[in-house]
Amino acid sequence: MVLSKTTCLVTSALLLTLGGMSQSTINTTFNLTPGYDGGWTILPVAAGGYVIFGNQYSSIGAKADAFCLRVDNEGKKVFHRSFGAPNTEETFGRGAVALADGWLVGGTRSVPPQGWLLRLNTDGQIVWEKTYTSITKINQLLPLPTGEYLAIGAGPLGGGMALARLSADGTIIWQRSYALPEPRDGYLTASGNACIVLSSDRISKIHLGTRDVVWSRKVSFPSLPPGAPEAATLTDIAPASKGLFAVIGSVYRELPTALYTAHYAAVWTESGELRWDRYFRGAARADYDENAGFGVTYLPNAQHILFTGKVGDNISITRTDLNGHLIDQKEIVTPGPVYAATLIRDGARYAMTGAVFVGSMATYFYRSNGNALSMHVNNSDLFAETPADRWELLHNPAQDRAWIVSNVHNVPREGIFRLWTLNGSLAREFRLWLTEGENLFPLDLSGLPEGLYWLAQVGEAAPPKALLLRR
Repeated sequence: MVLSKTTCLVTSALLLTLGGMSQSTINTTFNLTPGYDGGWTILPVAAGGYVIFGNQYSSIGAKADAFCLRVDNEGKKVFHRSFGAPNTEETFGRGAVALADGWLVGGTRSVPPQGWLLRLNTDGQIVWEKTYTSITKINQLLPLPTGEYLAIGAGPLGGGMALARLSADGTIIWQRSYALPEPRDGYLTASGNACIVLSSDRISKIHLGTRDVVWSRKVSFPSLPPGAPEAATLTDIAPASKGLFAVIGSVYRELPTALYTAHYAAVWTESGELRWDRYFRGAARADYDENAGFGVTYLPNAQHILFTGKVGDNISITRTDLNGHLIDQKEIVTPGPVYAATLIRDGARYAMTGAVFVGSMATYFYRSNGNALSMHVNNSDLFAETPADRWELLHNPAQDRAWIVSNVHNVPREGIFRLWTLNGSLAREFRLWLTEGENLFPLDLSGLPEGLYWLAQVGEAAPPKALLLRR
C-alpha cells in the first residue's frame, strides 16, 4: 500500500488530535444522587477508563447505598449502579479486586451487621452476593497467590479485628477474630504468608499460616508545635521496597480559636520498627492548619512515596524518598473543598477519586495528563516518575569475561545479578554497587562449563539476558 503525502498529513493530524484529546487532564465531579456521595476506591479498566466504588445517600438522613461508577477515558459516565435494600444500609470498604470479567467488592450490610461480598460483571450488574456473620465488615479484600482472597474487617457484633480466607466463590475457608482494634486497611507481604494490618492507631502483623499475631504496635504520634495531639487516626498503608511500608493519617488539637490539624506520615519496617515519622505542611502554607492525610502511593522505579492529603480546600501531594527526605509538594486545585481522595498509579498516568463538596458532596474523578500530575487543568507538571533503570549484557562467547552496562536513573544502591543454568541451578552471583548514570561492570566467568546461561537482576522486572559460553 502506498500513501500519498496528503494521506500522511491527514493521518498525522488525526493522530495528534486524538492523542491530544486522550492526554488532557480531567478534574471533575459527579453528582450521583440529590443527597451526597463519594468515591472510595478506583481501578483501571482493561478496555479503557476507570471504575469507581463508593457510597451514596439519596438525602440527608437516608440510609447509605453502595455504588459502582464506570467512566471512559475522557471522564464521561458509562454507567452508574447502586446497590441497596429497603431499610438497610449497604456500604463498600476499600476492598475491590479486578477480575477478567468484572470485579469482586467487599463491604458491610446493616440490620444485623454482616460482611458483604459482591461479584459484579463488566456492566456493574450483580452475578452473586454473599453475607457473613463471622466477619461483620469487609474493609479490605486482598487477592492471594492461590487464587483465593483475604478479607480484612471487623469481628462478630462489629467489634475487634477479623480475618477470613475466602475461596473464589466467596466460601469461608477459615476465619479468626483478634482482640485488636477494627482494621481500616492492610496488605500482603512479598512472601504472601503474612499481612500487615492498619487500625486507627495501631499496626499489626499476622502470619497467615499459623494465623497468629507476629507483632502489634500502638503508634505514638509526635507532638504538634502547640503540644501533644488530642486525637489522631491512621488512614492508609502501602508496601514499599526493602521490607518497608508507609502509613498516613491525621492528628487534631483544639486551640482557643481554631482546630489545629496536621498531615502525619511515617515509614516502618515489616519487623515492626519505626524508621521515621513527621508532619508535613501543605505546599506554600506557613502552618499545619487545615491539613489531613488520605492515602499513600509508592513509586517503585523511583523508590519514592507520594502522600496524598488535603491542605485548605485542595488536595496536597507530598513526595519523599524512603528516608523521609522531602522532595516536593504541590497542590491540586479541586472543584470544591475536598474531604477524601485516593490516588493510584495507572501505567503512564495517575488517577484519583474521592469526595468534593460542590453544593452537595459529590464523587471526585481526576486523571492526569500523561506521566505527570497537574495542579490545574493547564498541564503544569508534578512528579513525572523517574524512568526505570536499564541494563545490557556485552559478551564474546569465546571469552571468560562479560560486561554489564547499566544505566541508573534512581538512587545509588546494590544490584544483585544471578547467573542460572538451563536446569535452574545457580551458577554464580554478582553483587554490584550501582551509581547514578552509566555503569560498566566486568563479570568473571572463569571455571564455568560451556553452554547457555541466563543472567537476571534480582527484584527487577527486566527480562533475563541469554549468555553463551564456548570453550
